[in-house]
Amino acid sequence: MNDHPLVSIIIPAYNSKKYLKETIDSALKQTYRQIEIILIDDGSTDGTKNLFPEFDIQGVRCFSIKNGGASYARNRGLEQAKGDYIQFLDADDLLAPSKIEKQLQLMQSRNADICYSPWIDFKDNINDYQNEFKFSKLDHNVERSGKDLMISFGMDNWFINTLSWLVKRQLVDKAGIWDIDIINNNDGEYFSRVLFFAERVVCCNENLAYYRRTPNSLGKLNSIGKIDSSFNSYKKIETLIVPCNNINLLSYPKRLYYMQYKRIKKRFPKEAKRAARNFDRIKGPSFLEKKQYYWVFVSWFGLYHGTKLYKQLQPIWKLIKRN
Repeated sequence: MNDHPLVSIIIPAYNSKKYLKETIDSALKQTYRQIEIILIDDGSTDGTKNLFPEFDIQGVRCFSIKNGGASYARNRGLEQAKGDYIQFLDADDLLAPSKIEKQLQLMQSRNADICYSPWIDFKDNINDYQNEFKFSKLDHNVERSGKDLMISFGMDNWFINTLSWLVKRQLVDKAGIWDIDIINNNDGEYFSRVLFFAERVVCCNENLAYYRRTPNSLGKLNSIGKIDSSFNSYKKIETLIVPCNNINLLSYPKRLYYMQYKRIKKRFPKEAKRAARNFDRIKGPSFLEKKQYYWVFVSWFGLYHGTKLYKQLQPIWKLIKRN
């Protein structure tokens, strides 16, 4: 085993000049020094290329490509990457200085394929964070397979941010390239494939990453195009895992359909009904079973109508309880 393997940090950038210096700086300040930083400018129009000379001097490998989307840029980064391990880093996010060192050390000691950590959500300053993700649903000291983790996503209702992962290149190669046709949830679809092939997953259970929430985040389901793209990604994830014949694993795509329904039901009722129908269609378990009374309505009437009936009756139940 190589005691000092090379780690490739791949940064796709599109019109992120405002944040890019801070992001690059967080990569350069890693306490683990055997790294290469690969910046892929995805056809930015905000003068991102003007920063290339400054980054070049610091050893960052900079490439400019015709705009093709974040997934396309990441694929181009993978083509250039020489590392034994891969860290994906969006152009507005930040790494804690010890992230690579601590995760790599843990992975090597456990012979793991992939490692994750909690992260902090922030807007402008990392010291003024909005959310701090502390994992408590699992014993994170226990090694798991990627499929075990996917089941936990479905049954315990949580997820892991792309920024949090450190992945062996061998596992990345098994998973294949990023799907350039998926605009929304491209990271969720991609890392579903990564986890599908991961035999050993470990957790470095401390905050090692900072996710910046911006107004124009691709994760926002604020258009039909984004909703359709994320819906198609869920179908692709479902197609991936169905051949496993593991009913518990179906809880994972089932949760995805539920979360889309929940996020869009007010603004996009037609698409919300579609997500609800697909939630009902999957004959697998759900984390909603833990919400005993709500689950009765969902089981009897389906997610869409069951939720409406449950909410309509809630005031009556509260009145009965008070009396």
